[in-house]
Amino acid sequence: MKAIIIPLIFLVVLLPVFTHGQRQFKYCPAPPLARRGSCSSNVDLTCFDIVLANYPASLMPTRIRCVDVGPNKSQCTSQIICN
Repeated sequence: MKAIIIPLIFLVVLLPVFTHGQRQFKYCPAPPLARRGSCSSNVDLTCFDIVLANYPASLMPTRIRCVDVGPNKSQCTSQIICN
């Protein structure tokens, strides 16, 4: 009986230690950021650059996309960690 109880206790005690680093973050849409030029135009800053300049790395921006909103106008959309 002890042969089963002791490993089970170790499993219960150590499991939170190993799963703590695997936390899942919740992402929310970030406000769109204006960008000059269309998405296909060759401009100085890409959406990746614009999003990283506006949001700190701690918010882990993801799903960065460019969306055309008119002639010579576009927006950068992304998702960031919700608070």
